[in-house]
Amino acid sequence: MRILRIVDLPWDRRLGAARIFVELSRAWEAAGHEVSHYCLGDAFPAATSSPAVSAWRRLRFPAKAAAFVRKDATRFDVIDCIVGALPVRKERLNFAGLLVARSIGSHRLYRDFEKMARKRWPDQPRGKLSGRIFYTIFQRQLLRNSEKAMRYCDLVNLPNENELEELEPSKPAIVQPYGLTEQWRQKLMEMQAPAETRLAQCKISFIGMWSTRKGAKDWCQIIRRVRAIVPAAQFKFLGTLTENERVLRDLEVSVCDWIEIVPEFHPDELPKLLSDSTVGAFPTYAEGFGLALLEQLAAGIPTVSYDAPGPRSILQRTLPELLVPVGNVEKFSEALIQTLCADLTSYRKFIERCAEVARRFLWSTIAKETAHLYEAHLARVRNNSEFSAHG
Repeated sequence: MRILRIVDLPWDRRLGAARIFVELSRAWEAAGHEVSHYCLGDAFPAATSSPAVSAWRRLRFPAKAAAFVRKDATRFDVIDCIVGALPVRKERLNFAGLLVARSIGSHRLYRDFEKMARKRWPDQPRGKLSGRIFYTIFQRQLLRNSEKAMRYCDLVNLPNENELEELEPSKPAIVQPYGLTEQWRQKLMEMQAPAETRLAQCKISFIGMWSTRKGAKDWCQIIRRVRAIVPAAQFKFLGTLTENERVLRDLEVSVCDWIEIVPEFHPDELPKLLSDSTVGAFPTYAEGFGLALLEQLAAGIPTVSYDAPGPRSILQRTLPELLVPVGNVEKFSEALIQTLCADLTSYRKFIERCAEVARRFLWSTIAKETAHLYEAHLARVRNNSEFSAHG
């Protein structure tokens, strides 16, 4: 198949959402498909560090993407685009193939989380009035674009079963998870320190941007509860993408030797950064899938998560004891403590179960299954077009 990927972000695997597109594209190419992409950098080649300019570019991106498609629509059998990046009817694109809207996390779920967060944590910094107005307009337009894209596409590709419940029953949809390359999975596994070393470290690791959605408001209580029972517990925060002072302020602690913060790191550094972790933590309130969770499992790290849709699809069948109710800090802390205090035999079995779960989510398998489903839906779309033409 000839596949065009469209994403309103830079084509950079260091960015979580873009990484999904980059790695799946490579897996499709390895399987013999012809894959092209059109991204934010193609639409706006000049670099910018301004958040306002970046937001404006994302709002302008759909028009640029539509123009790109119209110029040579017959080159492609499938257009697979991030939800909201191409909110245009197919007839206006002159495209007769399969138009797929790919969710990287339900825009409705994130919207609902934002509403809940404003009520639950009303003391959050809100910035200047002008910024709040701009952000509100920006988010509303992204939401409108996402709703249009879901309505106009031929097929919706979702990362978890829960998002399927939000769709109209008549809307064609598939559920395909995200994954890891086999080489990356092996590297994460091979860098593990011995189980006895990791268990003795009493180290808890978190991967992710420091944000309320990812649990930033809960960590202060988590740390207090864990260290009350396990005083030797250490914490490692990876990829926070913010100043260390902000993280420490939210944690309500000063600089100390039992908290390590790594604001940014190169992806290739992750296996070493995780190598001595005892247990992982992923207190996310809203998530499409959870690659950070999957990477910790691949590194043999039992990782406790809130029972949000994405993590649920990874853990529910085989590691349900690692899921706790969303926002329940007490149970989350208890699950971390239970792993920190496990005996060596039990811990080793836990490691094996985590590694086995990670083996189920490989891009090579996901690429093959997704391509097969796309071929079937492409045939459906073409058959419908021929029927309409003759009708």
